[in-house]
Amino acid sequence: MTRLHQHRIGRRAGAILSGGVALLAIAAIAPVSANAAACTQTISGPHTGVLNVAANQKLCLRNAVQNGAVNVAPNGGLSVIGSTITGAVTLKDGYSELQFCGSKTVRGAISATGGKTAALIGGRGPLGALTCPANTIDGAVTLNANKAGVTLARNYIAGAVTASANLNGTTISANTIAGALTCTTNAPAPTNAGVRNAVGGGRSGQTCAVLTF
Repeated sequence: MTRLHQHRIGRRAGAILSGGVALLAIAAIAPVSANAAACTQTISGPHTGVLNVAANQKLCLRNAVQNGAVNVAPNGGLSVIGSTITGAVTLKDGYSELQFCGSKTVRGAISATGGKTAALIGGRGPLGALTCPANTIDGAVTLNANKAGVTLARNYIAGAVTASANLNGTTISANTIAGALTCTTNAPAPTNAGVRNAVGGGRSGQTCAVLTF
């Protein structure tokens, strides 16, 4: 092999390696989840009125100001980024997807039951990157019987947090919770990923009862 051929091969290998590193970097900061469905409706800016997300639909709020509750039917999905919702956010048993990132509710609790994919409310995405900024939730958070894991991290929550019967990983980490923290029958037991939650009310159930959780 001539020196010219070696030089060309070296340059090609360097380009491939450089491209691979770039792809890894993009993957590390890619939002939320590789299996996230496409938005079927996107709302930005102000919107007034209750929003109902039907089965096989996904609502995306992007820098929106939503004045009204948001309800998600079974097999429906919701992604909220950089938005404000005045009212409750309710995802019914069997919803398909939830991301709530860098957003806030006003006089609004969040309730998510029976999710089919990992639910993310603040904190780290599945690749470990900081893909979901903290939220302010002006109400309680209820996470019940979600099947693919839940993450509730780095949020301010004005009400209580209840996590029950969630499967495949429950992470409750670095939150400020004004109300009580209650955890029951999650499998496995919840983890705080090494960062304690500040809890104004009582603590009870599983690992959540420990003062250092």
